[in-house]
Amino acid sequence: MAEIIKEPEIVVRTDKELRVKIEGESHTLGNLLTKLAYKKKGVEAALYFIEHPLRQVLWITIRTDGSVDPYKVFLETIDDAIKYMNKFVEELEEGK
Repeated sequence: MAEIIKEPEIVVRTDKELRVKIEGESHTLGNLLTKLAYKKKGVEAALYFIEHPLRQVLWITIRTDGSVDPYKVFLETIDDAIKYMNKFVEELEEGK
């Protein structure tokens, strides 16, 4: 399988907040990851923004209430996104 995302650069990491920068990504990945992260228990905010449409630099911020590690939430969210996409591919292939 192709590389899904480039290595994220962790810009801020505290016990309640994680901010990562991912080069070469857009609204598609940002929207998917923040929607999935926001559903997790203990997450107070999950948001993203794109620096500039021509630069394709994605910033993701996850804030928690402190009961969960935002970095762990980010990793679990990436796993969830991969599972979601694999299921999507399986359902497409079944529908051939």
